[in-house]
Amino acid sequence: MDNKITFKKLDKENYETLKEWWHSERVKQFWDNSEKMEEDVDNYVLKGQKSYYDYYIGFYDGVPYALVMTSEQTADDYYEYYKDYLSKTGKTFAIDFMIGNENFVGKHLSSLTLRTFVEQYSDEEADRFIIDPEYDNEIAFKCYKGAGFVDVDSYVVNDGFFKGKKLHLMIRGREKQQAIDEKPFIPTER
Repeated sequence: MDNKITFKKLDKENYETLKEWWHSERVKQFWDNSEKMEEDVDNYVLKGQKSYYDYYIGFYDGVPYALVMTSEQTADDYYEYYKDYLSKTGKTFAIDFMIGNENFVGKHLSSLTLRTFVEQYSDEEADRFIIDPEYDNEIAFKCYKGAGFVDVDSYVVNDGFFKGKKLHLMIRGREKQQAIDEKPFIPTER
């Protein structure tokens, strides 16, 4: 684990930074930056209202560079795709993730960031995490495998921002994964 990586819940101090990331052309290509999502962030930061997600800013040596979103998944949750993969002994959280700071893109921190987040996550009952990259996003898929996530299924989204997209469904336990290479993921050419 890299002690230069830390996380804190999104607050007013980092709110504008996140909005800048969301509106960058690079992020618009792959991230749900819909009006509904932006409204959710506004309510979370400005009004203290959580609808579905908790938002965390990742810092590398004190510099904000990443966003991790979490949402607890339950059998009653609307995300039917996850139901067969929920933890039987603790809580399950879905994760969304991005490197937002352009200066950190290509620095091979993604796998390390996700591993660090999962290992440091504050909810002690959390013992399973789910992430679901787009099926044709080979770089994200390899990154998440490098963070200890295992590809267990795939599905096609039937509503919302990603409607019609095929996604991998990947899971990871809370415990440290012994088989993970501690070196950051280095993408290969397609």
